[in-house]
Amino acid sequence: MGSFQQARIDESDKPMRQRHPLAGCDQQTLIHLQHGWGMTEPQIFGPRIGSDAICLRADLTTGSALANLRALLVSGASMLAMLADNSAECDPAKHVANAVKESLREGLGMLGVVERAVDEDRKKASA
Repeated sequence: MGSFQQARIDESDKPMRQRHPLAGCDQQTLIHLQHGWGMTEPQIFGPRIGSDAICLRADLTTGSALANLRALLVSGASMLAMLADNSAECDPAKHVANAVKESLREGLGMLGVVERAVDEDRKKASA
């Protein structure tokens, strides 16, 4: 299996959002990255197969990854808000849900910083 850096294809002439950061990765490298990035936790969830499997794809662009990440964070925060709103005040789950929801809100802000940096890269490339 080649390293992640060896698998990269040079797309430095493209705007950051249009780049394919996993292009050139073989299936084994993608699986290794999934494990390294915490996408699979077989000891907790068990093996995932079929349509339930989460897997990286080499054709994903940076822009689609950022958009998907934003949607996932917003969705997670919404689910936690619903859980907190429907829990009794004395339920510890309510406090945990609120704390995690606040962490996700901060994460959305940090994602905004990254998105702005990516967009600044695009402006510099087109100038």
